Amino acid sequence: MSGSEERTGQPGEEKLFDDIREFLSTQSVDRIYDDLAKAYAFASAFVERELRGIDEYERMMRGLEKLVDDIFEGSLPDELRAKTADVLYLYGLAHYSLMQQVGAGDDDIDLGDEQEDAAKPLVIYDVWFPGDIAIERADDGLYLHISDGRIDISLYLGVTPNERGALVDLVDHWGYAASNVGPVERDIDVGGTTPMLTIEIDYGGSELVDAHDHVDVLFFDDEGEPLVRMHARASDLRAIVDELQSAERDGGL
Repeated sequence: MSGSEERTGQPGEEKLFDDIREFLSTQSVDRIYDDLAKAYAFASAFVERELRGIDEYERMMRGLEKLVDDIFEGSLPDELRAKTADVLYLYGLAHYSLMQQVGAGDDDIDLGDEQEDAAKPLVIYDVWFPGDIAIERADDGLYLHISDGRIDISLYLGVTPNERGALVDLVDHWGYAASNVGPVERDIDVGGTTPMLTIEIDYGGSELVDAHDHVDVLFFDDEGEPLVRMHARASDLRAIVDELQSAERDGGL
């Protein structure tokens, strides 16, 4: 598509298109390969660890094999067809991961003191390694409840866990945490403690931040304003993801 052609779609989609085009235009072949190879390796490790052998995954791979067979008009041997389908899926995961990072490379630009202050997150409360995770089905949709024994936070997810991208975000965050955060023993007994406060947030997105032995997940509202920071280790994010995926299965969503 030429730059002079008019594109249809939402303003956000046009901005994403421009970001991706600008990103690709500034990358050399070697740089694109290096980034893609690294993302591909992470995607491959994730599939081997979490998806391989699961019925839903195998069913999807058989569908991809049929697509490959259609494209190559049955000319590929069975082993090569299966390998091609596998590569296609892993490339899709790797490409998705790379595109999530488009526009995130401007962190080292000097914005001045005033803008740096404005960009700092508004932290309502730090949830330290939540031990209790649950999904509530209310009349207006689903809520994700996270508690560390001292305080509860309730995040409104919409009518389905995926409506606002919550499950996709948390799967991404958990995958990162699982690769970068070591297991830590729990030695604090929070039994019998009483939550002090509940914060209900209209969830609109999240962002992952490095924090050494854990990760920080910043939750945003629909206007992109950061509302709360949740500290979590890989096991905590895994529990949250499991709850959301269970809610989808149980609800037939």
